[in-house]
Amino acid sequence: MPSQAQMMSLSAAADYLGTGAIEVNDYEPVIADIVRRSSVALQRLKNVPATGQPHRYFDQTAVAQASFQSTGGQGGAAIAPTATGPTRTERPAFVKAVVAQSNIALFDKMVTQQQKKFAEVIAKDIDDIISGINIARASNIWNGNDTSLSVPTTVQYVGLLTQISTQYQVAVGASIIDGLKFAVAELVGQPGFAPRPSAIYVNPILGNYIDQEAKAGQIFLNEVEVVAGVKVKAISTQAGDLPLIGDAFLPAATAAAYGFSAPPAGNKNYFAVILMEDEVEMPYVSGETDNPNPMLFQLGLTGNLSGQFVGVKFDAVIAKQAAYAHATVAVYRP
Repeated sequence: MPSQAQMMSLSAAADYLGTGAIEVNDYEPVIADIVRRSSVALQRLKNVPATGQPHRYFDQTAVAQASFQSTGGQGGAAIAPTATGPTRTERPAFVKAVVAQSNIALFDKMVTQQQKKFAEVIAKDIDDIISGINIARASNIWNGNDTSLSVPTTVQYVGLLTQISTQYQVAVGASIIDGLKFAVAELVGQPGFAPRPSAIYVNPILGNYIDQEAKAGQIFLNEVEVVAGVKVKAISTQAGDLPLIGDAFLPAATAAAYGFSAPPAGNKNYFAVILMEDEVEMPYVSGETDNPNPMLFQLGLTGNLSGQFVGVKFDAVIAKQAAYAHATVAVYRP
């Protein structure tokens, strides 16, 4: 027998009952949906097959050292160079797992299919398992809470805000554009390294502050396309025009974080990350398929005839040459 609550619910199913009229519930066939499902960073950063667990690679930080000496002619001292060689360091990085699961009850699936109005929602919800994985990855790229690539302390990524050790701060009232340009100039001006920054990722609110500053100072910002169909503003730097890519997953902090001191009262640290994207990799493990995308598995039916769908992605994010090729900037603003 239905419960009283069920009977009351059923009796109230009609919107209106009257002479010559019975109005029943109906819904638009399209579900309003602007949920974020990916990020520009995930589309631009390089996926590479992992070499194993951990993924291993080498960093080179110096070449053989030369010196000026006497020519050795006309009775001078003999040429006697000191033997040197390049400096290379082995680096390991542990691959992490990102997972998501949805259970779809057999009866619910059949009712939805029979009504025909929302039949596509089943495929949509299965596909969104992959979307959930990508959202988790997009956030962790910047602020994953692990602290070491080689000696993991948590199951998350080591976020780029943690990996990159070259840092700058822009004080309240100081020019944000000048601060970013100075940071890029110092990167490309290193005599021992030749980084080629390719993008500046910014918290969207920081991006708005940059637009306000450019407008007030009558500074013209070019536009560049960063992924198909997406254009953003760019600033002229010593590394050329660098796109300012707004990323909703870049955090803002009210306290000390990621090696930066706490901002003044009433302000936040809005973060910008200057990347040489060729030196940022996401090594993945996918078995024989060589598939850089999240994988989806159906595990069959459970005891209550619910289908289990599980998505998984094995990868990590690595900022190679983290001290020389990239920089983070914290901007104090309300």
